[in-house]
Amino acid sequence: MSNIRFHPLSETLQRFASGDLDPASSIMISTHLEYCPHCRQLACSIEDSQAAAVLASETPEAEHAGTQNTIAPLSPDLMTMMHAIMTTSAPDVEPEIESGDDSVSAGMPTALILGDKTYPLPRALQRHRDRIGPWSRLPGKLKRAAVDVGGPQKMNFIYMDSDSALPEHTHQGQEITLVLAGEFYDDQGTYRPGDFIIQTSANQHVPKTRSGQDCLCLTLLDAPLHFTSGLATLLNPFSQLFFRL
Repeated sequence: MSNIRFHPLSETLQRFASGDLDPASSIMISTHLEYCPHCRQLACSIEDSQAAAVLASETPEAEHAGTQNTIAPLSPDLMTMMHAIMTTSAPDVEPEIESGDDSVSAGMPTALILGDKTYPLPRALQRHRDRIGPWSRLPGKLKRAAVDVGGPQKMNFIYMDSDSALPEHTHQGQEITLVLAGEFYDDQGTYRPGDFIIQTSANQHVPKTRSGQDCLCLTLLDAPLHFTSGLATLLNPFSQLFFRL
């Protein structure tokens, strides 16, 4: 039984299933689905419902329904393409794995190496492993590796060493944090692998790890953090600059 307690919104899964999410958000959802059987099943159900709606639009009843509810029929070319997709078997071949850069172990191209620790790279990010930057240190025993996936949002791997903390902050936009390994906590609870945590300007927290427990996360920001206490507040005037880096 899954211990995941935090999930994407159902509306987000709907947009993911229909292909309407931006690439960075799609990576976050795809990675969460690798961990979460509940959301995998829900996403499959949504895709089935969407496919059934498309097929239903081709039935005589739909074609002769009132003009307010009628869905325009698919073109012959699109119907042919859909039929080919649904009736063609996947090729029975092994996936090709390429070697990565310095951020990915040459011996284990599907793993992240951080000191003496090895973490499996989520499948959704394996095709982007050449876009994973080097690790850099942050205050509070934290490390960051940026993932360049294009677009205005900023994706990062964040590693929190044991007994570490990110300074108290709120959010100028939306922050999504997906726990990949280990755990961290704040005043709202403890977050474990697969948890998909959404924070906005309404949230203020101090993410921490306990003694003897580290944590690796994948994060997505659409605006800089805003620090609310201590010396970290001195960074706020430069937050836009740091966000663009």
